[in-house]
This record gives sequence, C-alpha cells and structure tokens, in this order.
Amino acid sequence: MNTIDAKKELILKTARELLAKNGFAKTTLDDIANALGMKKSSLYYYYTNKEALIEDVMNHERENFCSLINDALNSDGSTIDKIINYEKAKFEYVAETIKLHEISTSVFFEMKSKMFDQIQIIHKKEIEMLRKILDEGIRKKEIKKCDTKRIAELILTLSEALRHREFYFASFSINKKIDFTKAVDDMIFAVKLIFDGLRV
Repeated sequence: MNTIDAKKELILKTARELLAKNGFAKTTLDDIANALGMKKSSLYYYYTNKEALIEDVMNHERENFCSLINDALNSDGSTIDKIINYEKAKFEYVAETIKLHEISTSVFFEMKSKMFDQIQIIHKKEIEMLRKILDEGIRKKEIKKCDTKRIAELILTLSEALRHREFYFASFSINKKIDFTKAVDDMIFAVKLIFDGLRV
C-alpha cells in the first residue's frame, strides 16, 4: 500500500468513526480534518466535498461487509451450517459496529436512510450469494428442490426484522444498549424451521 492509499484508508476510517458517532448531518469536513490533525484544505486533495467522502465511506463499508458474509457463506459444513454462520457473522458485524462507535438508534436509522442505495446493492448481492448456497444444497441433495430466490428473500426479511426489533426496543430503554443474543437465537431457530421444511 503506497502513502496516498494509506492516507486515504486513514481518512475513511476516521470519517466512518465520526459519521457513526455523530450522524451524517452533524459531521463536517472540519471535524474529520481536526480528528486527523490536518487542514481541511489538505482533505480536498483526496475528496472534493463531504458527499464524495461519504460515498467512498459507504462503498468501502459495502465491500467489507460483502467480503465478510461471502467468507461466512463459503465456510465448511452443510448448507444449513453455512447459512447459520452467515447470519451469525451479520449480527456480529452490526453489534461490533454499534459497540465500537457507540451508535445511537437515531444515528443508525439516519445512516440507513442515507445508505438506501447501498443497502439495495447489498440486498441484491446477498440474495445472489444465498441462492448460490441453496442451489448447491439442492445439487448435493441436502435440501429438496424449491424456489431458492423466495427462500433467500425470506431469510433476509427475517434477519432484518429481528435486528429492527432490537433497535426498536432499545429506543425505549433507558441505557439504549442493544443486545442481539435473543435475535441471533430466534434467527437460528427460524433457519432450522425453514430447513425442516426443505429437508430431503
């Protein structure tokens, strides 16, 4: 990694931390430059404006997330093992991001609305990856023939709903701490129920 790439990586990491902590609206280029110990004018060498930097942060985040879930889906084991690993990795990723940056529920929902296009891209990729694993399970005769697109969409919907449930409950609690333990247990239970119906 050359000096420019290393500097850009540091800018992205710092921007991500500030965006996660303060939200999009409250984070300025001045804030990012100050946190890096550099002048705002120096940031313009890498990014022409805040929007360009935010877009790069979101692209970078999307690539990291897709790489993580791809690794989980390509782990050893049966089709159900791979999907459970994938779900655990997703919940862990979100929980770690929240813990690391102390993201509040309001900032989380602001980020989700700003990242709608990125989320749509990730959603499509996740459907493709899940379908590939499910199709492989059919070829290996681990599961019966089924509409793998619908099963993939159902798994994604359940996963998203369980995470939202925890954010919703946390928004009413005093300490607003989010614990995904029950959500992960519920998700594994749901995946097992789905696979009970798909078993050959």
